[in-house]
Amino acid sequence: MSQLHCIKKRRPGQHITLKDRESLEYIYNENLKKPKKQRKTQKKLAEILGWSQATLSRELRRGLVKQLNSQLENYWIYSSIVAQEYVESRWESKGPQLKIGNDLELANQIEDMLLGEELEGIEPLRYSPEAIVMKFEQEGWPTETRLSARTIYNYVEKDVFLNVTLNDLPRKGVKAKKSNKRIGKRLKDPKRKRIEDRPKEAELRLEPGHWEMDCIESVKSDKTCLLTMIDRVKRECLLFKIGNQTQEAVLRRINGLERKLGSEEFKKKFKSITVDNGTEFLDWKALEKCVFNNSQRTSIYYCNAYSSWERGSNENLNGFIRYFIPKGTKLKNIKEQEIKRLEEFINKYPRKILDGQSAENFHQAAA
Repeated sequence: MSQLHCIKKRRPGQHITLKDRESLEYIYNENLKKPKKQRKTQKKLAEILGWSQATLSRELRRGLVKQLNSQLENYWIYSSIVAQEYVESRWESKGPQLKIGNDLELANQIEDMLLGEELEGIEPLRYSPEAIVMKFEQEGWPTETRLSARTIYNYVEKDVFLNVTLNDLPRKGVKAKKSNKRIGKRLKDPKRKRIEDRPKEAELRLEPGHWEMDCIESVKSDKTCLLTMIDRVKRECLLFKIGNQTQEAVLRRINGLERKLGSEEFKKKFKSITVDNGTEFLDWKALEKCVFNNSQRTSIYYCNAYSSWERGSNENLNGFIRYFIPKGTKLKNIKEQEIKRLEEFINKYPRKILDGQSAENFHQAAA
C-alpha cells in the first residue's frame, strides 16, 4: 500500500503542527516527481491529509520554495521548515492591539507619575499603577482612553513606556505573612491601658479620631528618627522629625501639636492613640496630660509585646514611607519641609481601602 494513504486525519479546527507539515512536504514533493497524468489533484491531496482544500491552499502558499533543476529550469517544492518559520514569525504579532494606542498624552502622564517628583534627600514621590487608576477615576481621565492597573503593569513589563522599568515600581510582590504568635509579657506599670481595653469605636474603626503611633529609626550613627501617626479610619497621617527616640522628644512633639491645635481641637482630633511597648512611649501619664491644665487630653493604649499586627495601619504606613526613605538613609540630612511634602503626598495618595479616595478627600467627604 502506498505511503500516501498512511496519513493520520487532522481534527477540524486543530492547528497545523510541524509533523503535519513534514507529512505534507513528503506527499506534495513525491507527487511532483510523478508524470503529469499520474499526479493527484490538490483536491485529492486534501482528502488524503484530511484537510479542506482552502487549508491546503493556504499552507502551500506559506511553504512554496523556488528551485532549479539540472536543465536550469525553475520549479516549486513545498518546505515544511520554511512554512514553520513563517508561522512562528507571525506569532510575535499575535494578541490585541495596545489599548493606549497612539495616545501619547496619557502615556506621558502615566510615565511621569510612575517616575515621580524628585525631592532632595527622598526617593521620588511615585504613584503605583493602582494609585494612578484610582486617582484618574476620582479626578477624571485626561483623555478618552481607559486602562486598568493590570494593563499598566503589563505595559511596564513589555517596555511600552520608554523610561520606566519594573525597578521603578513600588513593591514587587506580596511577602509571606508571618504567623501571629503572641508572646505574653507583663507590663511594667499595671495601670497602663492595654489594647484589650480600647473602646469599640477604636477597635472596629467606627469613627475617626483613634490613631496609631510609632517611630522610624535612622542609621546607627544618626539618632534622628521619624514619629509617624495615622488615623485608623481616615488613614490621615502625620509625620514629625524628632532629634532622638526618647520619651522627652516624643512628649515635646505631642505637646507642640496640642499648642498648635488648641486643647478642645486636640481632644476632638485625638480621642485615643495606640502605641507599642517602645521606651519612647513609656511615660503614658505625661502623654495623656493636657499642657494647658491637668485634665486628660487623650487615651494611650499599648499593644501586646511582639504583636505589630495590632497596629496594622501604622505598620503599613511605615512600609510605605520606607519606599521613599529607604533603610540606610540618614534622617538628619532630610529637611523638615521635605518631610511635610512627603506627608502631603501620602495624604493625597489614592487608597484602595478608601474606595479610591485619598485621606484628604475622605476627610472632606466626612466633614
